[in-house]
Amino acid sequence: MISLTGDFTDSADSEPFRYYNNTRVHAIYPRYGPKDGGTVVQVWGENFLNYDDNLRCNFGTKSVKATFKSSTYLICKAPFSDNTNKPITFSVSLNKQQQSRDLIDYWFYSNPILAKLEPNFGPESGGNEIILMGSNMHPFIDETIINN
Repeated sequence: MISLTGDFTDSADSEPFRYYNNTRVHAIYPRYGPKDGGTVVQVWGENFLNYDDNLRCNFGTKSVKATFKSSTYLICKAPFSDNTNKPITFSVSLNKQQQSRDLIDYWFYSNPILAKLEPNFGPESGGNEIILMGSNMHPFIDETIINN
């Protein structure tokens, strides 16, 4: 067994190693999108670092590249998902390994299907109430957005 101790600054083969604070995710917007993906998701938090392709947004087990904007703000695009109508854990990773551990959920939904609307006519001036009927219509409620 070899034990390494001491100062290695004189080594020509040394590689720098950086320690950093754990990333934290405070909020994302929107918290939902179609299962086909492509939704631009804004991410607010702390301790984000610009590690190019290693900076990732994770939607459950799917990982996508994140775009660094500041140490407290990122953006990324949601991937395709077959998991719909249930929460998927959202996290951020700086190194494609360790992930933030905040309890943030993202929801994928199937595209809405419009079967009927009543009435299907009205005055040009508008103002009348219309009832939409169909499937895959989800009443998501947005939370307050944190200003960047």
